[in-house]
Amino acid sequence: MGHFLSPVFFYIQNSAFIMTHSVHNYSNYTMHQLLTAPYFLEWVRFPDATNTAFWEDFKKTYPQKAEDVNRAAAIARTMYVVKEKPAMLWENIYKEIKPRSTIRLNIIWKAAAIFILAIVATWMIFRTNTDNNIEIASHFGEVKKLILPDSSEVTLNGNSTIRYSKNWDKREVWINGEAFFNVKHLNPDGFKVHSEEIDINVLGTSFNIRSRRGTTSVVLNSGKVLVTDEDKQLLLSAPGDMAVYSKKELVKKQVPVSNYTSWQQQKLQLDQVTVAAFFEMLEDDWGYNVQLSDSSLLQKKISGEIDMKDKQVLMDALAVILNANVTQQGSTIIVTTN
Repeated sequence: MGHFLSPVFFYIQNSAFIMTHSVHNYSNYTMHQLLTAPYFLEWVRFPDATNTAFWEDFKKTYPQKAEDVNRAAAIARTMYVVKEKPAMLWENIYKEIKPRSTIRLNIIWKAAAIFILAIVATWMIFRTNTDNNIEIASHFGEVKKLILPDSSEVTLNGNSTIRYSKNWDKREVWINGEAFFNVKHLNPDGFKVHSEEIDINVLGTSFNIRSRRGTTSVVLNSGKVLVTDEDKQLLLSAPGDMAVYSKKELVKKQVPVSNYTSWQQQKLQLDQVTVAAFFEMLEDDWGYNVQLSDSSLLQKKISGEIDMKDKQVLMDALAVILNANVTQQGSTIIVTTN
């Protein structure tokens, strides 16, 4: 590769050719074409003074393209984490790329359905069971915070429930779904959390618990917890200690805490998560129904941080990563290969 002559122009040399790289080469690029341009992706993932100046100059030269640049950069940052800078094949910068199919978002709402859902949701949010238990639930996609009678704090992820005795004669709760606990330390009283087939004994601590599809995981944020099933006990004593119960087996591992608690800010931090597992999160926590025409896509892996508050970025990023058409009809996401 040759040397840089200015922030706007540089020369690429090899035995076959010498090419001049200019902002004008991208004047007709769409947002989706930018997402396949190597030099654009290098700037997003590995910004430096030269490539930053180049794309800032591009936006000044073509102000009508600034929104496309910013949108494409947001998508790339959302869904990609690259730990090592790849060897760039600069010849591909000028390769003509077919634009991605436009993402169509058709949201269909019916007044009668909304009315019925509102009634059901209101009933689900807070209800007292006939057996004198209080049950609190969250909507799909909702992050709900609450304070228990002993002043312990709980944050529920979407489509989750917590249940406890109306009299609060014992410090114990039952959880279905996902929740983050910040338990108040009250000696000598302990605190118990029941989920599926495991129990968690707590003193004063904070931790995350998720119970979905026959698997329950507990991730320690601070303090200590004792996780037990019928045959085994696991002590979690260091931040990032994780207990996973699945198929009648309880195992312990170490994980980054933020990967399992970022949902409280309506963000998902993914580290080599399969598309299949990600789609399960969308279904379980957000109420989406994903329809996929090519099941081989389920084995692809995703790394990065997803801001679930921006659904447009989510849909655009899925289309780029899967090289597919992604459309939304109400709560259904339809993925079809190009």
